[in-house]
Amino acid sequence: MPTAHDYTRLGIIAAFFMIGMMGTRPLVPLIADENGASAVEIGIIVSMFPVLSLLFAVRIGKVIDRVGSKKPIFISTLIASLSLMIPFVSSKLAGIVISQLVAGIANTTFVVASQSYAGHSSQPSERENNILKFSIGVAIGSFLGPLIGGWLADLFTTAYAFLILSFIGVLSIFFVVALTPYQMEVKQKQKSSRSVFETFYLLKIKNVRRAFLISSLILLGKDMFTAYFPLLALQFGLSNTSIGVIVAMNALAGIFVRLFMPKLIKWFGRTNVILLSIVTSGLFFILIPLSQHELWLGMLSFLLGMGLGIGQPLSIETTLQSLPPDRAAEGLGFRMTSNRLTQTVSPFIFGVIAQSFGMAAVFFITGAIILVGSIKSKIEEDE
Repeated sequence: MPTAHDYTRLGIIAAFFMIGMMGTRPLVPLIADENGASAVEIGIIVSMFPVLSLLFAVRIGKVIDRVGSKKPIFISTLIASLSLMIPFVSSKLAGIVISQLVAGIANTTFVVASQSYAGHSSQPSERENNILKFSIGVAIGSFLGPLIGGWLADLFTTAYAFLILSFIGVLSIFFVVALTPYQMEVKQKQKSSRSVFETFYLLKIKNVRRAFLISSLILLGKDMFTAYFPLLALQFGLSNTSIGVIVAMNALAGIFVRLFMPKLIKWFGRTNVILLSIVTSGLFFILIPLSQHELWLGMLSFLLGMGLGIGQPLSIETTLQSLPPDRAAEGLGFRMTSNRLTQTVSPFIFGVIAQSFGMAAVFFITGAIILVGSIKSKIEEDE
């Protein structure tokens, strides 16, 4: 069985992985813009990241249920890091699209396998703490990645930033090797292939449905901020370094708020914490385009990051608590499919909105959608 050191290693793996992955995410619209892409084309390119995951996330989850988590974590970290080198080799739009397609499916495999490892190799009393370790690792990587990426893009070029960030992501592999393997003991009958329709039956579980909605709303906010804030900031006259710092502030807030998450839940209850995080996220989204001052934008980015940062780990834990143990990774893959549907459709739709009504409209509409979605986000804690 994995030990406490394994969950610490998993957090370190997530940190290095996300430095590479999230460091390049704000650079994708910038390098596409450098190559003459329109707002609609940038939206299409950003939507390539989740498109393969939309098709294969459930299948990936079923495979992880069968083979365990360590091998998928190793393979996904290697492939993801290699894919981030492609824009350096070919910074044309075709190269960027291929990089995003491969990185997206590798990222999904990594996330599902890591969440399954943290959630179902843990004792129930330690599950929340182990998921939190992984989540903090993700938040640290998401903070350092944009900071390093923006600085590298200004110091060298955007293409060189992709190359260097890919090498940083490779470092996670050395920690993966040290992980203790873990695989759920599943009866042969349960290991048999299930149809897509049987996977949809998981939505009969009320808390699973609501956890999926929460995750989709949070991910909508994260992706729209990552994809369109750099372009909005360019219109405001900010440098790549300033953009990287402000995006990093968003991730830094995720680290900060997660450190206090257990106390917040104890004081206010899980449901109230989730609702508050979603409502405040919607409000801060609406406020972002209303000022061009770097200090104001940095403060709003930090506050938005606090709201977005706490909802995701809570939705993961709620999903794991509500799923049958033998279908954990399958359910997480299904959750990822829901997320990737949001990530695939949203950039294209919001690219059209940005082209037609301007970048500010993306933030106003995203904020409104999150606020409306919060109405149906109440988790039943006694279920």
